[in-house]
Amino acid sequence: MMISGFPLELMDGDAAHVPLTWVTAVLDELVQKLGDQKVFVLSVLGIQSSGKSTMLNAMFGLQFAVSAGRCTRGAFMQLVKVSEEMKTELKFDYILVVDTEGLRAPELAGRSTTSRDNEMATFVVGLGNMTLINIFGENPSEMQDILQIVVQAFMRMKKSQIEP
Repeated sequence: MMISGFPLELMDGDAAHVPLTWVTAVLDELVQKLGDQKVFVLSVLGIQSSGKSTMLNAMFGLQFAVSAGRCTRGAFMQLVKVSEEMKTELKFDYILVVDTEGLRAPELAGRSTTSRDNEMATFVVGLGNMTLINIFGENPSEMQDILQIVVQAFMRMKKSQIEP
């Protein structure tokens, strides 16, 4: 189903839970089916209602849910086949697009949102070959502490020699 372009829930947004055994099994099967084809993982991070899903929809022709307020809950991934013309330029056969819920959600205020945002930022940075950080919004300074977390996550990954 993923090869056909169906989205898959990677993280349950209500429980902030990743069913690791199940996701690992799905991704192992995907790797087996794709064989030697190369996959580039692109994730997105940003403040709630900054247009992350809309941007991904426009860039890749996807249909992630969009609306004002908290629309995406958790994280979803969708596999996009790269066109033949672009394969030689990009040197990838597929792009795995990871859409995430917005940070600084007013609906979650008072429920340790800082910890949740830190976890989401670290999780998303660890997943992607590249993470788009959408800073569009009324107050880009809200992203300053998240950017610090992102830098720390990169440093920890480099020190641990962990790759996406």
